[in-house]
Amino acid sequence: MVDCKDNLITKTTTYVVVKEGPAFAEEPFAFMFLNVKPHQLEDAQDSLSKIEEVISSDIIFGPYDLIAPLRAKDRGDLERIVSLIHKNVPGIEGAATTIVAMFRI
Repeated sequence: MVDCKDNLITKTTTYVVVKEGPAFAEEPFAFMFLNVKPHQLEDAQDSLSKIEEVISSDIIFGPYDLIAPLRAKDRGDLERIVSLIHKNVPGIEGAATTIVAMFRI
């Protein structure tokens, strides 16, 4: 069992939002971090906003260009969504997806 005495955080990264997408209240299943060709950044953000499972998308400073919280039913659904994003969002050069931990501290 995990409790507050466990040393869970060993490394953190901070991102600064440059252009915010819509605010969201629901808890995402995962976050997708994208590297996008510079001249296609706003097009990529607009394309992400048209995908139903993308809760929001923010342009950020840091090792990535965009962050997008995703809604999914399970890991299989997440795979489908990630594939859909890669097919429909222009200029993606790289991406990383992290699943949100489902426990509370």
